[in-house]
Amino acid sequence: MNIYKLRGIMDRVRSKGPLPTDRWGRVLELQDLLVWYGLDQVLSAEEQDVIKWELQALIDAEEMMDQLRRVAP
Repeated sequence: MNIYKLRGIMDRVRSKGPLPTDRWGRVLELQDLLVWYGLDQVLSAEEQDVIKWELQALIDAEEMMDQLRRVAP
């Protein structure tokens, strides 16, 4: 995937605020996130896989930051 396209997509996702969650406070599944942001309609299957990997990395980072906030406010 073109690095500029990837950066643009991830910048747009981040600009929307925290990742969307279900009613229990869990971040939506990766495929649901693609649908939420409309990426399922504009990206190829291979590009969707790249974005899913990036979204998972973002989820992991957000979870780590939440843990740090609880440990050291």
